[in-house]
Amino acid sequence: MRFLGVSVHYSNMKHICDHDLERYHLGMVKDESELAPLEEHLLACPKCAERADESADYVDAIRAAIITGNFDL
Repeated sequence: MRFLGVSVHYSNMKHICDHDLERYHLGMVKDESELAPLEEHLLACPKCAERADESADYVDAIRAAIITGNFDL
């Protein structure tokens, strides 16, 4: 799991990088040794949970544009 820069917050946790949030939403994080800490972090970190929602919205918008052919995002 990659983390964003040196952004450390309560409990000495670092924030999850956008790439891993996108991989998580796409179901590409399959290894339990990576998946479990990522999900635990999302439960404990409101900022990363919010960014995960934003990442999911972005990925879904790109998918929808590809399906409908509406590339004018």
